[in-house]
Amino acid sequence: MQGGAVGARRVSKNPATAAPSGLTALPGIGPALAAKFATLGVQEPADLLFHLPLRYEDRTRVTPLGEAGEGEILQVCGQVREAVVRFGRRRSLVVEIEDDSGRLGIRLFHFSRRQQQGFRAGAWLRAYGEVRRVGHALEMIHPEYRLLPQAQAREPAESQLTPVYPTTAGLSQARI
Repeated sequence: MQGGAVGARRVSKNPATAAPSGLTALPGIGPALAAKFATLGVQEPADLLFHLPLRYEDRTRVTPLGEAGEGEILQVCGQVREAVVRFGRRRSLVVEIEDDSGRLGIRLFHFSRRQQQGFRAGAWLRAYGEVRRVGHALEMIHPEYRLLPQAQAREPAESQLTPVYPTTAGLSQARI
């Protein structure tokens, strides 16, 4: 044998053929995503275990619209009554939803035509965000929302608390 011990493995010097290490060893994580995780101090798979949530959000309960109060962060579900584009200092899409207990406005400043078309009268919407007083009405401004089929509108919300992790540009909560 020349220049090596019995049983020694050959180590490839070509990075393209070398075995992945660190986070890139996990399925779905390439060098670009690993670099984003590195900005959070996550460099090894074990580091993911200690990347703990900053807080938890309670999305286990759907609050009736009539019980929504100013300053509360909550989840609501209602049927779209109307969706109107309003022009003021900034263009906005205002969606009014209602349930058996009351009404609430949903305001989006950044929206696409596809989003606008999704808010047709009669559609069901589940939204999570902070309730604010705008004029004499209560609104959620840019809440997280999901349009639902009517059959899912009355289903229970999440079954557990939702963790919110520290993040960085290009790395969303869902990705973490």
